[in-house]
Amino acid sequence: MATRKSMTLPIILAFLFIIIIVYLFATIKQSHVTCDKTRSFDSDIKIMEHVDTTLDGKKVTSMNVTKTIILPEKYTKDSSRLKSIQFALEKTLNYLGDHVTYTVGEDRITVKIKVDKNQLVLLDNIEFVVNDDMEIKINSNTKSSEVILLKVGDNYTDGEFMKRLKNNGYICK
Repeated sequence: MATRKSMTLPIILAFLFIIIIVYLFATIKQSHVTCDKTRSFDSDIKIMEHVDTTLDGKKVTSMNVTKTIILPEKYTKDSSRLKSIQFALEKTLNYLGDHVTYTVGEDRITVKIKVDKNQLVLLDNIEFVVNDDMEIKINSNTKSSEVILLKVGDNYTDGEFMKRLKNNGYICK
């Protein structure tokens, strides 16, 4: 009988130790990487991209991407130009479904993309060509070397992820 009573204290200590370890693993803080890039085109057209990524260990777990296209006043006198850009963006991003929202302002279009499953996001894939008229070109080719392809579930550490985006002109924190 004396040995059973002496066993209870080590069993209780072992359970406490296991509970503490499980708690520490459950509360491990995920890495958060934020990157920004601004590009300017002819006639003062600007595209700003803001990428907010959560990494858990060595995997991308979620991404919030905000793309803002700002047009100068000469292109926003009527809303048809903004509507045509929004239509081109919707046509390209329709594969994301409900994960994309569009906001049209007086001189800008803001696209917000929130993904947390195995979905692809293309960065740095919009260009404007200004000759006689303004034309938007959206590169949706996932095999192109001219765009940055990111996917939730990709294997990156936070340092590798920041290095990849910094090599493509982004400023990361």
